[in-house]
Amino acid sequence: MANDRPLPTVEQLEAAAARLRPNEREVFELAAGGRLSNTAIARRLGLPVPAVERLLARALRKLDRALDRL
Repeated sequence: MANDRPLPTVEQLEAAAARLRPNEREVFELAAGGRLSNTAIARRLGLPVPAVERLLARALRKLDRALDRL
């Protein structure tokens, strides 16, 4: 993330998250909002930990790009 970018508003973050794929959004919400570990998310969703890591990384990249465009 860019260090000189102002913090996004809740509305901006929600709008960016709404554009994620459902599985990316679910993993992001469990990690950020639910504060669950990748292992706990994997158990909850029945996914391998590496799949959760990839989904979370992809979600964070997409959010970062979306917020850069503000």
